[in-house]
Amino acid sequence: MHLLLNNLSDKELLYRIRKLEDREAAGVLLDRYSHLLVAACLPRLNEEHRAETVFPALTQQLFSRFQFLYGKVNQTVYTLIQHYFTAGSKLHSKPFEPRHAQAVHHLEGRVGHAGTNPIERETLARQLEAALDNLLPEERQLISQFYIEHRSFGELAIFHNTTAEKIRNKLSKAKKKLATQIDQTGL
Repeated sequence: MHLLLNNLSDKELLYRIRKLEDREAAGVLLDRYSHLLVAACLPRLNEEHRAETVFPALTQQLFSRFQFLYGKVNQTVYTLIQHYFTAGSKLHSKPFEPRHAQAVHHLEGRVGHAGTNPIERETLARQLEAALDNLLPEERQLISQFYIEHRSFGELAIFHNTTAEKIRNKLSKAKKKLATQIDQTGL
């Protein structure tokens, strides 16, 4: 199987990682770009950044990022290495959580399917109500004002005495939290 995966393009390997959760495809990508990982890290290794801690942390982060990556792998590898050595241990003290993006994508797919399936629509409505009850009151209010009352970012910014960008960020976080709750608990 490893030989067959070696013949696939990066794009096909990333597809297999995202859709099929193929760990062997991730291993092929890590193997394919290991030379870049070593070449970019080697000059920066020292007493503070030892190889025994740097390489496991970076490969774990790369594996996590492969699960949502759509772009060029070499740029992601290089950017991650640059960030690791500028941010230091902060990079692996807060691990990357790709589950939020996957949960939002999964929920959007279910909403699309619910448009044509009345049983799915009722199930999804019950799950959304239960998940909304678990949100903070401010998040619940923001979601209902934007999605149910159809208020714009500008109107919400004026109502909450803040900027439209902050409203957009708060709404995005609340949406991710809601989708993650539905996806994880399977309410």
